[in-house]
This record gives sequence, C-alpha cells and structure tokens, in this order.
Amino acid sequence: MDKETWLLWMLADSQLPTGGFVASAGLEAAVQGGLVRENVGDDHEDAFTGFIHNSTRNQARFALPFCSQVHDQVAEQLALLDREHEDSSGSDSAVAEGILDGIRRIDAYHHAMLASNRVAMRASIAQGGGLLSLFNRGYAHAGLMAGRRGSVCEDVAKRLQRLARLGEIRGHWATTFGFVCAALGISCAHTQQVFLFQFVRQVFSAAVRLNLVGPLRAQTLTCDAQQLVSLLLEQHGQRRVAFGSDDDVFGESAVYTEPMLELFQGMHDRLYSRIFNS
Repeated sequence: MDKETWLLWMLADSQLPTGGFVASAGLEAAVQGGLVRENVGDDHEDAFTGFIHNSTRNQARFALPFCSQVHDQVAEQLALLDREHEDSSGSDSAVAEGILDGIRRIDAYHHAMLASNRVAMRASIAQGGGLLSLFNRGYAHAGLMAGRRGSVCEDVAKRLQRLARLGEIRGHWATTFGFVCAALGISCAHTQQVFLFQFVRQVFSAAVRLNLVGPLRAQTLTCDAQQLVSLLLEQHGQRRVAFGSDDDVFGESAVYTEPMLELFQGMHDRLYSRIFNS
C-alpha cells in the first residue's frame, strides 16, 4: 500500500481526534426549528435528504475553495525545496515564511466571511485547532515527516499554533486541513475528496444521534451521497478564493449558497436544550 492511501484512511477514520463529532453543521437547530422533521419517514425524508444535499453543496462552494487554495499555496512553496539548485528563495526559512504568510492571508479572509455566523465560526476554529494539535503532537513525529520538507512543515505548524493561541490568526478548519494534507504529501484531488467525505459523515453521525435516521439507514444514505460529492467535486473542484472584488465579478469564488441554513445554524446558541456545539 502506498503512503498516500494509508494517510487518507487515517484522515477518514471516525476516531480522528479533531472534535468533529461535537458539531452537527446546523442540523440540530434545523430540527428544532422545524426545517427538518424528527423520526424521518417516507413523508419527511425529502426534507432530511434535502438538508444533506444543500449543506454539502454549501460546503463545496464556500469552504472547499479555501482548503484547495491553501493546499496549492503550500505545495507550491514546498516544491521549492525539491529544486536541484538552491537559491535564497528556496532556503528553508524563506519557504516557511512563504507558507506562513499565505496561510495568514487566506485564513483571515475565511474568518471575515464567517463573521456573520458566530456558531459556524466557533466550530471551524475549534476543529482547526484540534487538527493543528494533532499534527504537532502526532504526525510531526512520524517517520514520513523526516527530511527538509518535514522540518519546514513542522516549523510552520508550531508557529501557526503559537499564533493561534496569541489570537493573531484563527486557524480555521478548511485552511488548516489544506495545510496538513499538503504537508503530508496528499494530492489536492484526494484532499478535496476526504474534506467533503468528513463533512457528510459528520452530518449523518449527528442525524443518528438526533434520532432522525437509524444507523443502517444512515449507511444507505451515505452510500448514495457518493454521487452528490463526485458531482460537486467535478463542478467546483477547480474553484479558488478571489481576494479582490474585481477578481470575482460573477461570484465564482467562495460563496454561501444556502442562506436559510446559515440562519438556522446561527440560532443554535438560542436553543433551549442541545447536545451539539454547533
């Protein structure tokens, strides 16, 4: 088995300690608000599957471009280390600074776009921090991180975590995920696949705990979601973040596609009782 396949299985593992299963992506608020019915049957199943389709599409249009942008930027900088003839631009410190500056910029833009949804912003920061801690305390010590590439990525990850604790960056889930996958040598296409898979799995896990569907039905619907994810990746896998308004006249960059879901998620903190953080 090749290294990348092994790492993909690790990242797709339900035991990944990043705190993803304390979030419902707004499903709990949607249930209590009446947008999705409890105890899904034939009459109300369309509402639940509609939530899955809409929220996954929103994830692909909003968060995925940030993840892809960071992955591209980190991979491009790390490629400088592989050049046969080193120069000042290819030195370890210059590459680390280039990666850090790029992540700062993308993460700050991501944070600004999440400012209207405090619940989603909080969950994104918490999960990103968990993944960054996992990288620093776990992956960074693995044998596959040996060498110049691993040393540079370990240095960047430690500095990112330090800056996050100081409040100078936020370290959102999408941007951190893109960095970690690029640091581990995972391709952008596979990064996008596992990024959306984790989101879908998180929503179905929340649905089971909310008693919307049983675990066996959830497995059936998860299998069916493969076609949706494949279609979304085909349609939006090439999208990246446009930082200036002039660069995104037609809204082809990162955008929210489901404002109603965003509104329901934003009211999560006002729920009388809840089992999820978001």
